[in-house]
Amino acid sequence: MTQTRKITTAELWHAALLAAAIIFFLAATLQPKGAEAAMKSPPPKKIDVIIIGDRVVDIAFNLGVMPKAMSVRGSLWPMAKKLKTVSQILGCPKCIAAKKHIVPDACAKLGVKRLIIERSYPYCIYKPQVKPEDIVPLMEGKDVTIEYVDFASGLEHAVRRTAELLHCEDKISSVLEGYRKQLIAVSASLPKKKSGKKVIIMNGTYQPSSGKVMLRVEAPGGYADRFLLDKLGCVNAGNSFRPTGGKASKGHFQVRKKKGGLVLEPLIQADPDVIVITGDAFAVQKALSDYRSSNPELGRVRAIRNMAVYVLPAYVDSSVLEYPAILGKWSAALSR
Repeated sequence: MTQTRKITTAELWHAALLAAAIIFFLAATLQPKGAEAAMKSPPPKKIDVIIIGDRVVDIAFNLGVMPKAMSVRGSLWPMAKKLKTVSQILGCPKCIAAKKHIVPDACAKLGVKRLIIERSYPYCIYKPQVKPEDIVPLMEGKDVTIEYVDFASGLEHAVRRTAELLHCEDKISSVLEGYRKQLIAVSASLPKKKSGKKVIIMNGTYQPSSGKVMLRVEAPGGYADRFLLDKLGCVNAGNSFRPTGGKASKGHFQVRKKKGGLVLEPLIQADPDVIVITGDAFAVQKALSDYRSSNPELGRVRAIRNMAVYVLPAYVDSSVLEYPAILGKWSAALSR
């Protein structure tokens, strides 16, 4: 006959501690790499400075620093929506130069006595007359130090100068090495021959309150051409949306509306090989779906027929350190 033995309290505690140790070990060793990496990346440190210029703000962010306030092209630069949760956007450089009180008032309110200003020519190809330095005369007589980051000598020089001004020289090597590695890798993957693919780049906005959609198409000769399509041997077919006698606004053509919805006949006429969606993807997808329900011809467009419709990040030469990653995504989509 088998005899049973009562388990003592000490033995119960020992078993419980052993189980807890095993669970802790498994949790530590099986932790996702992404979560571990996130723990190693602290949030950016906010410092008492105002930065004027997208590119310098982008470099500062990659160095782990953000200004109390900034002047950037918030309506053009997609990353601005993310950064404004950390730093106040005062307006674009054109706006702060026109409304002369904005920066002096911000300096007084925020207790800031340093401005770091970007020098790059052109600052914006859509508004070549705009210069971040235009703010300087408005600061005369103010107790504010003005310093500059000049991009004339290249991105590496600008990164070093920004790091020097922000006192984070220890981050220079890692930031530049990461950028170089990505750029070398993506450059090696670029197509050797021009494909000549026709591309339409559509940017959409959806209004939840009304359910309405607004679309615009990037015009040829803009940022996508200079930094992405030209390198990939593709052609911007956006001129199919150019209104008669009309011009592009901030590098885009507004898609016309008529009773019944948006006018997308130019898309059928252009018959692009690829459609690229930037901005609110749902807005573009909804517009295409709504139009096709009453105009089946849209389904014959090569890009739609061949499932060559891609959501890709826009690039306006602001996310200078993210450029290799953005080019890599466009290459992966358009080189197929």
